[in-house]
Amino acid sequence: MHWYTDVSVAFNPRLLIEWLAFWCVQTSDGPLKYGQWQDISLKNAVRAVSMYNWSTKKAAETHGIPRSTLQRYLKQCNTDGSVEKQTMGRRCTMSVEQENELSKLLQEMESRLYGLSPVEVRKIVYQFCVLNKLAHNFDDEKKSAGRKWLRNFLARHPELSVRKAEGVSLQRACGYNISKVRIFEQLLKSELFTEDSQRKIPVENIFNVDETGITVNQKPKKILAKKGKKSVGVVTSLEKGKTITAVCCVSAAGAYCPPFLIFPRKRFKAELLDGGPAGAIGVANESGWINEDIFLQWFEHFLKVFQPQHRSSPSLLIMDGHASHTNSLQLVIRARENNVKIIILPSHTTHKIQPLDVAVFKSLKSHYDKAVDSWLREHPGRGVQESNVASLFAEAWGKAATVGNAISGFRKARIEPFREVDDDADEFLGADVTNVPQSISNTDRLITIYLLLYMLTILFYFQTQYVNFYL
Repeated sequence: MHWYTDVSVAFNPRLLIEWLAFWCVQTSDGPLKYGQWQDISLKNAVRAVSMYNWSTKKAAETHGIPRSTLQRYLKQCNTDGSVEKQTMGRRCTMSVEQENELSKLLQEMESRLYGLSPVEVRKIVYQFCVLNKLAHNFDDEKKSAGRKWLRNFLARHPELSVRKAEGVSLQRACGYNISKVRIFEQLLKSELFTEDSQRKIPVENIFNVDETGITVNQKPKKILAKKGKKSVGVVTSLEKGKTITAVCCVSAAGAYCPPFLIFPRKRFKAELLDGGPAGAIGVANESGWINEDIFLQWFEHFLKVFQPQHRSSPSLLIMDGHASHTNSLQLVIRARENNVKIIILPSHTTHKIQPLDVAVFKSLKSHYDKAVDSWLREHPGRGVQESNVASLFAEAWGKAATVGNAISGFRKARIEPFREVDDDADEFLGADVTNVPQSISNTDRLITIYLLLYMLTILFYFQTQYVNFYL
């Protein structure tokens, strides 16, 4: 009779475990490769030897662990009690604690808008190893760590990656500070809610308007080319393209106003809008930029589309402090007559708290560049003209002007749902770096007071208590 058919041992836990382990032997097509085993298999093998008195040969064969490896880990377990699979290969130049500190430093520098490039990181690491007398195999002539070290460092720290940074001007770095944002939040909160936190303006009545430039020349994107080739080109329409201004507006509920296009020419032709977005309006201006009169025309277009004068609750229009927005008293009068309140965003903050800038325009320009690339491939030897812009813009507008992008933009800008910014938010670290105390003379104070009195006089005369200007 075989041992595993004996009823007297059928309920012996130890023999049952041995029987199960015997029939769960890991099979392989050949000898085990170096390090090709799991950490759980090692722990089971060590447990079988130390707790159930298995032989090292049996445990190694059963759990798929090399015998010499199992013996080495058994000695380690008897010494310090740890059974963790050790990493293979050469030891890292820097310790785990040092690399973690470096990772935190890189993230801190990026938060303060002074991020380090891969080349700068490699040079700093070399200097750190030299100063701390750490053994390394870096290039002493270039005084820099190698590219392979950086690649392995990024693999060990998945929270880091090489990113292409967007330029942030010094004015925006200084201007986007918590005190300025706090003032805007208090103003916005007073317009949206009553003192007992009751809603005054519904979500569908909150709008954001802004302008963006569309050029006939697309921005070249990355392409596949021969490795090692020094110059890689791509066809664009013109050496220097014309810029068409698009005035866009969206509500916090995801409703878009048909675009308002400004073409850089003296006279407007209706055929320039052929194939454009449904309901779009076009005008002409020699510079192609917006001014007070053209923005007033857009506001009339806005009134026709959304008809705020017929709504039970007032509408809130959020926009930046461009001169075409703030220098028109006729705009203020028309807004008051049609139940529209206007709030001006603080200067140098629109890249963070203007919904269109945050979630729509980047996607719009990306899709527009793709549309121009496709058009150039389908029409070899021809360039994009003004007459083609409306149809190409319509293709990009249909993909970027989505309800999801609109809701995401208002959410990221903390406008809807309304949220107040945290005092310790990392997004203001750039302003902390550039924060320089400034002294104000008595003359500056007097000038400021006179300007405020002059503005208050104008505001009182035209009864524009619904508009707030921030300089």
